[in-house]
Amino acid sequence: MILRMTKIVLILLMYSYALHAEPAENVRMISYIEQYKYLAIQEMHRTQIPASIKLAQAILESQAGSSLLAIKANNHFGIKCGDRWTGGTYYLKDDDYDKHGNHIQSCFRAYSDPMESFMAHSNFITGEGRMTNRYASLFLLPSDDYKGWAEGLQKAGYATHPLYAKRLISIIQDYRLYVYDKNASQPTPDAPPGFFMDKEKSPFTKVNGLKSVFVDHQASPAEIAMDFNLPVELVMKYNEILTDENAAIGTPMYVFLEKKKKKSSTQKEYHLVSKGETIESISQLYGIQAKYLYRRNRIKSGSQPSVGSKIYLSRRSKYAPNLQMASTNQPQMMATTTPEQNLPVVPKENNENKIIQSVRTPLEQTLTSINENDAYYTVQEKDTLFSIAKKFNTTVATLKSLNQLELDTIKIGQQLKTK
Repeated sequence: MILRMTKIVLILLMYSYALHAEPAENVRMISYIEQYKYLAIQEMHRTQIPASIKLAQAILESQAGSSLLAIKANNHFGIKCGDRWTGGTYYLKDDDYDKHGNHIQSCFRAYSDPMESFMAHSNFITGEGRMTNRYASLFLLPSDDYKGWAEGLQKAGYATHPLYAKRLISIIQDYRLYVYDKNASQPTPDAPPGFFMDKEKSPFTKVNGLKSVFVDHQASPAEIAMDFNLPVELVMKYNEILTDENAAIGTPMYVFLEKKKKKSSTQKEYHLVSKGETIESISQLYGIQAKYLYRRNRIKSGSQPSVGSKIYLSRRSKYAPNLQMASTNQPQMMATTTPEQNLPVVPKENNENKIIQSVRTPLEQTLTSINENDAYYTVQEKDTLFSIAKKFNTTVATLKSLNQLELDTIKIGQQLKTK
């Protein structure tokens, strides 16, 4: 059994948004907890895994049940097929590549209901069917020590992201999930009649009153269009941040399936810009057309507001916000560019032997061959960190460290330091 660990960083980033989300988003989180708390408690009594930990992990992995994997395959923990799985399957692009470095679809287990998914996750943690279990020491902790469990899961290698344990603990504390760990030695409480029966499921989420779907895996706009029987041209038109119908979406986001509105229907007046956010990404958060956000906030199309700026969602701003300098380490769509946005020029270093081309140079004039002495490489169409690392005989981790990248996503024209 293989769990989808390498994509946890994307989900962690989306969770940071959820904590500061609109009331409707918090309602969705609370609704998910209410819907599945009995399953978590039931599994706690069956396997001694704290219910708070189970719920927090499910919230992170499934985005509180709104991910396509949870909706279409009842898979709330990103459990992959593995070699021995003979049940139902669901395919989507995740973190698997073929021997040529091409991004390929991954096989995930499909369950008949969420209960199967919760039980399968418990069996993985308890080591069922394996000679050894890396998580065995966790079962020696007190039943209410959720902090010990969160930190122990990370230390045991459940997830590699340094904030994984912290995020679990934050979810548990923010939503008071620890209350479900009490009386762990007592009989399982009775669930309401019909609780475990199949409930009507919809893949859609309402954002600003609009039909959307939350995408937390690397699907392309073309795949989403096919999945929901829409012309891909409309998906591209409704979501300005998407610029290549065949490029994988590298950052978790809402993808709108109908035209976004001119302004927000909520009472929230403005959005405070965080690191890595653009007008286009803010547009995706609130279901507002990007052109109206530009116009309303007196920003020239393609320019971006600086961190901490107020972006007004419904009324016109009196003044334009401070603008940010272009940066190469902001979260981006994989191998895409933002329309009308000037790409950054990599600063020269004190080394006369290094020739660094401006990213403003047309792509056909940028690097077309790989030389051992090249210090920088310009990202081309269909490039990924994996394929670039392979070309330069290095690792993805090394490239991310050299270029101070927080995510695995890159964009066409971006210059990456290779040594």
